[in-house]
Amino acid sequence: MAKSALRRLSVALRLTEAYQPVQSTAMTTEANSLRSFLSKSKESYLRDVKEDQEKAAAHWTVVMGNEAGDLDSIASSIAFAWVQSEVNKKPAVPVMQVERDDLSLRAENLHALKMAGLSDTLDELLTLTELHQFKPFPAHKFALVDHNRLGDTFTEDNPKAEVVAILDHHQDEGLYPSAVPRVIAPCGSCASHVAAVCAGEIPPELATLLLTAIIIDTDGFRPGGKAVQVDRDAALSLTHRCTVSHLIPPPSALSPIENPNANPDALYEVPAIKELSKTLADKKSDVSHLGALDLLRRDYKEYSYKLSWATGQPTVKAGLSTVPTSLKAWATDGRLEKAAVEWMERHDLTILGVLTSFRDVKKPVVGKAKQGKHKREMAWIILEKPPLAKSANDGLTSEALARRIWQGLEADKEIDVKPFKKFTLEKSSNLPQNSKARLYKQGNAHATRKTTAPLLKKILESS
Repeated sequence: MAKSALRRLSVALRLTEAYQPVQSTAMTTEANSLRSFLSKSKESYLRDVKEDQEKAAAHWTVVMGNEAGDLDSIASSIAFAWVQSEVNKKPAVPVMQVERDDLSLRAENLHALKMAGLSDTLDELLTLTELHQFKPFPAHKFALVDHNRLGDTFTEDNPKAEVVAILDHHQDEGLYPSAVPRVIAPCGSCASHVAAVCAGEIPPELATLLLTAIIIDTDGFRPGGKAVQVDRDAALSLTHRCTVSHLIPPPSALSPIENPNANPDALYEVPAIKELSKTLADKKSDVSHLGALDLLRRDYKEYSYKLSWATGQPTVKAGLSTVPTSLKAWATDGRLEKAAVEWMERHDLTILGVLTSFRDVKKPVVGKAKQGKHKREMAWIILEKPPLAKSANDGLTSEALARRIWQGLEADKEIDVKPFKKFTLEKSSNLPQNSKARLYKQGNAHATRKTTAPLLKKILESS
């Protein structure tokens, strides 16, 4: 964007100072680049683990985002590992809580990581695939970002496992009170919490990566959306450090605190941010090249629930997959059932919820070309697997579990669901015997997985 255009932007936003492109003071070389940090930390950690796993486990801190592997988790884990290693001088390595093959499923991640200077192969990133050979998991110290419960995989046969730090924006499960820092508070993007602890200069590529995560999670700071002041403050701290700083007005011009005349929605109205937000959103929503199974694993989280109300108090596993397209676009003709059963068998799930989010482009909103109304749907499948089969004589069947879930979902006013009338799975021949399934249209399109997951926990664990 030309200087003259940005000067006109400053006038349009009623800024008190004309824009002058900000030159980053951090000189990036191969030696101090983000790519170099990731490569060296991965190489050093794996070398130490192979030489002496117990010693390495005590020495290193593993920083992990959640298993959905979205841009927020990836950016936050990389950034906090960098802070721990480079600022606090504590050896830390970011681990992507996905398999290597899963990295290619999110086009928006690939775009942001390329902007941050990583290679096309993403060999710099450490994934679960490279760590399966080590038993138990080769770490005692874990820092959690974008979630606040350490998965069973990392504690199995690992009695020394402890969570030493948490930065998250999901519901606080009340665990690990001794973690430092322990920041669990609502905001649009966990990357905003991480940016707040990135004191001083950070690599421009890292600032770019954090900024892209905040932008995609807040829909480009859309007014009335997910962005809160924590997100705006974080973005303002990153804009002058990132690789596109020359396209963005300076913080003193955008911040209402520093400039009382600044437009509170100034970040949303910056053309460079609008363009990047659109690019990321378009890449995120384009999943036309993915099959049903890939859609289920692309954005997936897993949970365990103890059924205290049932005889023997069995524990069941549930998964929630978020899919950015309508059910009719990919789930018809048995494709959903076949993919769901394969995925549930692979993960030993009793319950799978598929949460769709999309825009109905056939019914555009007046004044918004090509943008239809935002809608959400749900598909739920319950298999009669152990421990249900073992507990059938005590009344805990897939039918009893389904009845509890359907009643709980339909009674909740926040998500506001109604059963599909024309599209059902209840008599599908592609589901195993005694399976239960139901599809819903969701009235509240603002209720995401952050709403559904705690609701499912309440439904299943309440006595």
